Amino acid sequence: MKSFGIGSLVALLVVVAASEASKADSHIFGPQPMQYPVPATSTFIVSDFLQFLQTAVTCFNKLRIPEERFPLYLAGVFPNCPETQCFVRCLAANLNLYCDETGSDIDRHYLQLGLGQDYNCFRQKAEQCLAANTSPCNDPCEAAYKQELCFLEEFRKYVDSNMNSLIAAVAVEKTENNLVYYNMNARN
Repeated sequence: MKSFGIGSLVALLVVVAASEASKADSHIFGPQPMQYPVPATSTFIVSDFLQFLQTAVTCFNKLRIPEERFPLYLAGVFPNCPETQCFVRCLAANLNLYCDETGSDIDRHYLQLGLGQDYNCFRQKAEQCLAANTSPCNDPCEAAYKQELCFLEEFRKYVDSNMNSLIAAVAVEKTENNLVYYNMNARN
């Protein structure tokens, strides 16, 4: 992928999402997630998938990570190395899922990545994992990385679910604007 490849991908995603959003009551990423009860003090705003991708690309570029890692990260493969640790910290912090002072926020992770899971099961699993992965650490990137790995399975499901919806939306958009496709359908 050339240096403009990731930026071009995000630009394409924004164009497709904008055209889909302009259609009456259309949701490019399928049904919107249901709201489940979380503490009333939460003022968290869930990022849509395009905001999520744009945040990932911003962190990726800011940290000057080699482009060949981007597909790995989208696949939920995060090697234990300083660059990846800092990427995970940047992404989680910019999505307001992680804070250096308080660590990973389970409720916010649930709202962003939960995809309708049972809240109590999600919380219990996260609490157990965070208890095992929250130890004093002088490196803020490593500390964030260890905690955010507790949500790796949910991250993968979230990206897979939304990426599949995005691919379907792009395919629909391409066929709707393709005169050859229309002419072929007219013959059938």
